Amino acid sequence: MKKLLLVVFVVIVAVGSGFAQPGGGDPAARLQREIDGLTTELSLTKDQVAKVTPIITEAQKKQQEAFAKMREAGGEMDRDKMREDRAKMTAETDKKLKAVLTAAQGVKLDAYRKKQAEERAKRMQNR
Repeated sequence: MKKLLLVVFVVIVAVGSGFAQPGGGDPAARLQREIDGLTTELSLTKDQVAKVTPIITEAQKKQQEAFAKMREAGGEMDRDKMREDRAKMTAETDKKLKAVLTAAQGVKLDAYRKKQAEERAKRMQNR
């Protein structure tokens, strides 16, 4: 009986923690949101979407790996270092993206990134 209660408790905690992670969650869903956002904001063609998808996929994989290493290191996480690393990764990704985009889309990408940063800052203030 105790084992059953323990299993039920663990399942409830696991399911509950999944709902407590707004905007995070499934990497595939996060990838799709980013592709959809870029497609909409930059008016990407189907050919461009096909070229952009592996770039974004690689970038998100690198980001996940970097942040996993930080978490594994334990201790207090250095938020400034995290921000700096994220900015570097985004700059590298944007450079690759701009090789696929037109000049006008490159300008739109810069505006889109600025908008994302502002939204992220708002979310951080609301925590």
